[in-house]
Amino acid sequence: MQTHDDTAIRETLDRYVEGMRTADIALLRSAFHEHANMFGDFGEDLMAAPIETLFDWAAAELEPGATGDDHRVEIEDVEIAGNIGLARVYERGFFGGDAREFFTLVRTSEGWRITCKSWATVA
Repeated sequence: MQTHDDTAIRETLDRYVEGMRTADIALLRSAFHEHANMFGDFGEDLMAAPIETLFDWAAAELEPGATGDDHRVEIEDVEIAGNIGLARVYERGFFGGDAREFFTLVRTSEGWRITCKSWATVA
């Protein structure tokens, strides 16, 4: 059974993926806390960057629909403890590839916001 907070976290993650899918930077930005970070595979290297890096890349490079027709997020689990949350996710069809992701979130006065996006590319 989903709680109100569980639903709100899922809606935040939906804003993230819809912002990526449509190249809507304002929508994408609305899913993240202003001090968020991201960590994950970037070829053979580890990317570790403030979330502004994602916004800058999306604004300069991302076209609506470029992430792929099958781009979607499958939320496996959401865990909430007080004002923090963790979502375990599979991001499918992102530029033809799949990733296993972990999102940490915090409840703010504006609602749930992603504070960290971490991922590993999977086959």
